[in-house]
Amino acid sequence: MSVVHVSEEQLHEKLEKCIAGERLLIEHEGSRFSARIQHVGLFGVKVIPETEIKNSHRTPGDVEGVTVPYEEILELEVKGVVYSRLSDD
Repeated sequence: MSVVHVSEEQLHEKLEKCIAGERLLIEHEGSRFSARIQHVGLFGVKVIPETEIKNSHRTPGDVEGVTVPYEEILELEVKGVVYSRLSDD
């Protein structure tokens, strides 16, 4: 898997073109978690945390997502390429 370092603006542009199901790395209130895109909106992305997907016993479509602002999204994975705002430090 290759990693491409991008700015927050470049990542936002990539997110605008995404469809449901793409993987994200999110940092919210000091915690990082991975999630899948449910819907890309004007002010943020509605996601379903992967832990919710793994632990759900509901039928598809019944899992309610949460909206996270664009600033909290650190990485986007599309077709084996990770677009990351994280530095290699």
